[in-house]
Amino acid sequence: MKPLSRKNNFAYLFASLLLFLLTAAVVAEFSNVFSEGAFSLIIVLMLITSIRTLHTDTTWKRIIFVLLPVFVILNILEHFFSGKVYLFLVLVTLLVFFIGIVAKAFRQVLFEGDIDANKLIGSLTLYMMLGLIWTVIYMIILLFDPTAFSGIEIHSWQAGFSHMAYYSFITLTTLGYGDILPKNHIAEFFAYMEAVIGVFYMAIIVSSLISLRLNALNRR
Repeated sequence: MKPLSRKNNFAYLFASLLLFLLTAAVVAEFSNVFSEGAFSLIIVLMLITSIRTLHTDTTWKRIIFVLLPVFVILNILEHFFSGKVYLFLVLVTLLVFFIGIVAKAFRQVLFEGDIDANKLIGSLTLYMMLGLIWTVIYMIILLFDPTAFSGIEIHSWQAGFSHMAYYSFITLTTLGYGDILPKNHIAEFFAYMEAVIGVFYMAIIVSSLISLRLNALNRR
C-alpha cells in the first residue's frame, strides 16, 4: 500500500467506512456477542484512522483521543448495566465523531487543491458521513420512542445500526422504498431534512468541484 499522504488520505478513510458498514450488516445478520464486540472494535479503528487520515489541527486529535476511551468505557458499561443513559451516551459519542469528520474534511474536499481521484473519493466519503450522522440521530430517536419508525425492530444498537443506515441512505438519496417509515413528527422532521440536505449536497459538490477545476486551469 502507498504511504499515507494528502494524495490518498481519503481512500484510507473511505475504506474504513466501507468496513464499518459491512461489519454493521454482518452484525445485523448474525447478531451475537462476538460480532457486536467486533463492531465496536471497528468503530475504534475508524476513530484511529480519522486521526491518521485527516490533516487537521491538534484540537481535533485531542478530541479523538478523548472519544476513544470514552466510547470503549461506555460500551462496556452498556453491556453490564441496563437503562438508556449509557446507550444514549454511546450514540452521542458517535454523533460527535461523525460531525467532527464532516467538519474537518469539508474544507479539504471542497476548497483546497485541484480535482484528483483522492478528492472525488473524499466527496463520496463526506456523502456517506452525512448518511451516518442521520443514522445515529434516528437511533437516538428510536432509543426514546421504539415506535418512531414502522417496519423495524431493534434489539441492540449494534444489530440495529445497519437497518437504520439502510433507511438513512435511502432517504439521503431520496429513493424512498417505503418499507421503513417515520411514525412521529420528530422522526418525520429529520427524515425530510435529510432528503433536503442530500439534494443540496449534490448541487454544492458538483459546483465546488467544477470551480476548483476551473481555478486550476486558470492558474496554468
